[in-house]
Amino acid sequence: MAIYNYRARDRQGKLVVGKIESVSSISAEKQIEDLRLIPISVEEATSFSCGDVFPVFQRISKKDVIIFSRQLATLYQSGVPLTRSLDSLIEFTENRKFKNVLSEVKRDVESGQTLYKSLSKHPNVFTEIYVNMVEVGENSGFLYDVLVRLALLMEKDMAVKAKVQTATFYPKIVLSAIIIAVVILVGFVIPKFAMLYRSFNVPLPLETRILVAISGFFVNYWYVILVAAFALIVGVKLYMGSSGGRLWWDEHKLKIPIFGSIFYKSMMSRFTRIFGLLFQSGLPVNRSFELIRDAVNNKFFTNKIDEIQSDVIRGESIAASFKNSKIFSGIVIQMVSIGEETGHIDEMLAKVADYFDEDLDHQLSILQASIEPVLLTIIFGMVLFLALAIYLPIIDVINFAKQG
Repeated sequence: MAIYNYRARDRQGKLVVGKIESVSSISAEKQIEDLRLIPISVEEATSFSCGDVFPVFQRISKKDVIIFSRQLATLYQSGVPLTRSLDSLIEFTENRKFKNVLSEVKRDVESGQTLYKSLSKHPNVFTEIYVNMVEVGENSGFLYDVLVRLALLMEKDMAVKAKVQTATFYPKIVLSAIIIAVVILVGFVIPKFAMLYRSFNVPLPLETRILVAISGFFVNYWYVILVAAFALIVGVKLYMGSSGGRLWWDEHKLKIPIFGSIFYKSMMSRFTRIFGLLFQSGLPVNRSFELIRDAVNNKFFTNKIDEIQSDVIRGESIAASFKNSKIFSGIVIQMVSIGEETGHIDEMLAKVADYFDEDLDHQLSILQASIEPVLLTIIFGMVLFLALAIYLPIIDVINFAKQG
């Protein structure tokens, strides 16, 4: 639990400032709304970032857009005029870059432009999906519902990414520590022992000979290793940046043991949730496919979406098109088929997205529980090998001295 400072307005428009304890800023906002207040800004009391001191380092995060969406939705539902709502949001937005963006949006709205056109001038902040959804909301009169759905969509997306990052954080730290320890040992510690071993003039065990050889190569050719590592990194980046390389990686990363399944479920959760939201908003199916292909961030899957779109244009059902693509699991095809028959594809897709989220949670929990013993086994094996390689020759020397 953390303490959050908040600024809000009551139903009469009076400013209310206070503190609230909650597990997250999003949860704090909901608690403030339960108090029949309209949240304007919610910031963790102890939060600190480089952007607070050096504005040049500030960036507009997805969290900023989520808060903006929820606050604008609440103000809109309360009947506050759009320009006045933007004034309030600008006044209490802490992020200076976002404040400037909202100021430009407000100027465009005051000049007579629609909200979605004003937002579309800032594609680095508001995605094409976001802008199109706002357009649908403005034209249909359901802007509040659209903004809330967009906020929920971004919250879900952030939650999935956070879970994946949390699951992979521990192994990254441990593997980094292992690499640093190995470099220090091989580059600085083992050479000292190697000089000592040579003075013993006794046969060395296989483990020690391997370790000394590795250390000798590292000490004598470290610059070759650095150049090779740099060339490898640059080469991989250039290849991944190419159209063919990106396509190859996006396809094959889905087949990596354990992690491939995580990538796939995360991608499917994002696709089904966004597609369901676009479908629910009344956008044409073809337009929905055009928008979602840029949101998936997987070139292999993007090509599959293009194939699905072509099948739908030729008259195939969405479920049959999904089946032809051979990338969707049976549950997706079955639920979409039911949705087409009942006319509730959006609800079926939302249920599929929830299914993938739950399945992903379960797999990440298993991964976190199982990865620690695996890493401990690796560390134990390395320590055992190093101990044998370093101390066996010393034991041999002691035995040789006793015999002499």
